[in-house]
Amino acid sequence: MSVLRSPENKCQSNPDLYSSAESGPNVTMRKRKQPDCELTQAINSLSVELKKAILDLRTDMNNQFLNVNTCINNLRDDLNTLSATSSQIQSEVKELRAEYTRMEKDISDLKMQHTEMSQDVTDLKSSVNFNSDNYIDCVKRLKELESQSSNSTVTTIKLLEGKIDTLEQQARQCNIEIANMPEKRGENLMSILESIGSAVNMSISSGDIISIHRVPHAHAQNNRPKNIIVKFTTRIMRDNLLSAYRLSKGLTTDRIGLSGTSCRIYLNEHLTLRNKDLFRKCREAAKLKKFKFVWVRNATVLVKESEDSSTFAVRTEDEISSKIKSNFHPSDPNIVN
Repeated sequence: MSVLRSPENKCQSNPDLYSSAESGPNVTMRKRKQPDCELTQAINSLSVELKKAILDLRTDMNNQFLNVNTCINNLRDDLNTLSATSSQIQSEVKELRAEYTRMEKDISDLKMQHTEMSQDVTDLKSSVNFNSDNYIDCVKRLKELESQSSNSTVTTIKLLEGKIDTLEQQARQCNIEIANMPEKRGENLMSILESIGSAVNMSISSGDIISIHRVPHAHAQNNRPKNIIVKFTTRIMRDNLLSAYRLSKGLTTDRIGLSGTSCRIYLNEHLTLRNKDLFRKCREAAKLKKFKFVWVRNATVLVKESEDSSTFAVRTEDEISSKIKSNFHPSDPNIVN
C-alpha cells in the first residue's frame, strides 16, 4: 500500500505506535468459551501469519492516516499564508478551505473506523488515492492563484508608476533644466538667466520666473556642476526660450560673460528620472545604429534617422528595440510631425 507524502518533507511513521497485537493499547486478548462446533474449530485454526498480516495492515492504515493528516495540516498552513488580492481569489480560497474541511472529516471518519476488522481494504486504498489526487489538484490550483496574484500585482505597480511619472512630468511642463553651468560661491542665478536670454536674443525678467535654483544629481558620484532648474510663469515662455536656444546653434559660458575656461551650456526640458533614462538609452541606441537625430519635445523622445526620413516617438524601453535597434521605418500612424 503506497504512503501519501508531503511535497516538502517525506511523512515519517510515528515510532511510538505499537507494532504488534500484544503491545497495542486497544487490543485485548481474551479466551472465550466457544460452542463446540465445526465453525468454532475453523476459526480457532486460523494461522498466526494471518493475524500478523491483519495487525500489520492496521498499523499501516494508522500511519497512512497520520501522514495524510500531517499533509493536510501543512497544506492548511500554506493556505493561511496566501494573501488574496481580489474577491475572486478570496472566493477560490474559501472553496478550497471548505474542500479541505470535508477531506479532514473523511479522514477523521476513516481513523475512527480503522479498528474495525470489517473495513474493506480495497475501499480504503481507493479513498486514500482520491485524497491524494485532491491534494495534488489543490497544490496546482494554489500555484495558479499565486501566479495570478503576482502577475496582477506587478501589472498594477507598473501602471501606477506610469501614472505617477506622467503627473510628475506635467508638474514640470513650465520648467527648464540648465546643465553644465559652472558653480561659483555667491552666484546670482537670476543674473545668469538674464545673460542667457540676452545671448539667445530673448528678453527675460524676474516677473517671468517663479523659482530658480540648483539641484543635486541623482547619482552622488557625479562630479559635474549641479543643474539649474528654472520654473517660468507660463509654458509658452519656457518653449520660447528653448526655441531661441536651439536657433542660437550652441551656447557657451564666454557668450554670457562668465570668466574662466569656456564650456558648452545645455538647455533642456526638465524631465523626470524615468524620461531622462529613456532619453539616454535612446541616444545610445541611435548612436549605435547611426541615427542622426534624437531630441525631446513636450517630454516625448523623438528620433529621426536622417534629414529625409520620418520622425517617430519612443515612449517605452521596449520601443527602443522595436523601433531603433531593428531599423524601424514608421508608417503614417506612427509618424510625428
